[in-house]
This record gives sequence, C-alpha cells and structure tokens, in this order.
Amino acid sequence: MSAADGLSADERRRLAAFASAFDRLDASMYASLADRGEPAVAAAKADALDRLGDPRRRQAVRAAVTAFIDEATVAYSRRMTLTDTLMLFQSLPDRAEDRVRFLASLERAVVAVVLWDELSASDRDALLGPWANVLPPSLRQGPD
Repeated sequence: MSAADGLSADERRRLAAFASAFDRLDASMYASLADRGEPAVAAAKADALDRLGDPRRRQAVRAAVTAFIDEATVAYSRRMTLTDTLMLFQSLPDRAEDRVRFLASLERAVVAVVLWDELSASDRDALLGPWANVLPPSLRQGPD
C-alpha cells in the first residue's frame, strides 16, 4: 500500500510539501529536531489516534510515517563516520537515544501534517514540536 492510498488530496498535498522540506534537511540537523516530548504531547497523541479510527486511513498514515522513517534512516547511514568527523573538527555524532527521539518526533510531525485540519492548534503544535520550524510557508499558516 502506498502512502497516498486512503489519504485525501489535501493530505497528500501537505505530505508532499513536508517531504520537500524534509528532503532539504541535512542529516546533521536531525538531532536538533529530536524533542523530548512535552507533557502536552501525550494528550495530542491520544487525540490524533482517535481521529485515525478508520483502518484504511490508519494504514495510509502508517505507510506515510514508514516512508519518512526509512528516508531518515538512509540519511543517517550516509553521515560521516566518527573518524571523518574528528578529522574535520566537527561535533561528535549524536547518540542512539537522540536518533530514537528524532524518529519519534518525525513520526508525530507526519501525523500532524496529515491530520492538520482536524487537530486543534495546540495539538498540532504539540505534535510538531521543533518540526514547526521546518514546515514550508504554505503549511505554517495553517487552517486557523
């Protein structure tokens, strides 16, 4: 199943805009997008899950999340090795827990982009976390 199956035209358009912004990110920025999960995130996640009640739509969102996670994993694997990093006097690579937090925040951001019109502004902000700064201008304005 492709990520587009089960999503509306607006949801696909938002995902495409987010994907373009995501593709322009350098993997060295990923750690800065790994939020720690604010208290409001749990409530926003519960609300988002309620809105994904339809199994076909839930499967489509899962496919979209998987596509983004796969791309992020590939980008991580292409980063410089520790030896290369030290030779260039750059900062050390992030830790495994940073990568896990990054992937979790990416998953929440994808869900927020798909459910954009259905989420309250506070739930959207909680799910997006630091990804709000990555959104293209067309999404930043939002439906509100």
